[in-house]
Amino acid sequence: CVGLASLALSLVTVFSDFSEGYSMVKTSMSIAGSDKRVLCGIMTIRYALINIWKEPIQAILPQLKDVYNMSLKYGLIDNALASGMLHAYRAFFTGSLLKPFSKEVALFMRNNSERHKRRLMHLSVLSLSNGISCLRGNSSGPQYVDEFITEEHLAEALRNKEFAACEVMFAIKMMCSFIFRRLDEIKATVRQYLELFERQGRASAQFVNIYRLFYGGLLSLHYYRESQDQFWLDRAEHAIQKMEVWTAESVWNFENKLFLLQAERHYAFGEMDRAAEKYKLAQESSKKHRFVHEEALACEL
Repeated sequence: CVGLASLALSLVTVFSDFSEGYSMVKTSMSIAGSDKRVLCGIMTIRYALINIWKEPIQAILPQLKDVYNMSLKYGLIDNALASGMLHAYRAFFTGSLLKPFSKEVALFMRNNSERHKRRLMHLSVLSLSNGISCLRGNSSGPQYVDEFITEEHLAEALRNKEFAACEVMFAIKMMCSFIFRRLDEIKATVRQYLELFERQGRASAQFVNIYRLFYGGLLSLHYYRESQDQFWLDRAEHAIQKMEVWTAESVWNFENKLFLLQAERHYAFGEMDRAAEKYKLAQESSKKHRFVHEEALACEL
């Protein structure tokens, strides 16, 4: 059962065969039987890593929380921590209410710090916690993303081959910088790391890729409008092409992002009427599909 789920994951993340992987992981669940320890591992793969490409992400979040609680109940600490961290990333990027979510993340960090001592996990979720404080405007927390995700943090993660943690920090840094319009401060970092991750993960399909490409594409189009540098247009076109592929798999999760990237591309080319049409579609889609942060962006741009 676990082997079948792992094969399903490979179909999705390596070969981008989303439909076959989605079908296969459901089959692995159906034949897993009543062994809760086996079931927890399969459920983490299914809800955190595969279903995000086919089902509304907001419907998956409660299921991931159930996996976390079930894993704790049966003493599966590694699986509990993995599912908890994966839930946290997904809730953050998709626009969960920040005040209650910040309490959940604080509890998760405390449990990890006191009982389990997973350094890499703590580093990743700390960036998430600081990102929440930044978005909420907490006076006691960091005011700008540059204060808690620095060039040194990204470089250290790369040196240690902690690529997933590096990409998560980079995506959070781009998201917060774009929302607060601190665009010049991050330009050199975006240029360096967008190209790096594009080369490294060209064929992969991981959750963090979605938001690295989304915010990377928006930033690239802003920089292209300023400079007419083909480098930025190439990055934006790559992001749009990926979002077109993913929208074909799940209109709910990706349509609004595609519309907003297309709107910004039209704007960059001076096609104002077409841009206005796409901005409106992005607003309607993000509202319908409950992506709160992205609805705000579509209204603001």
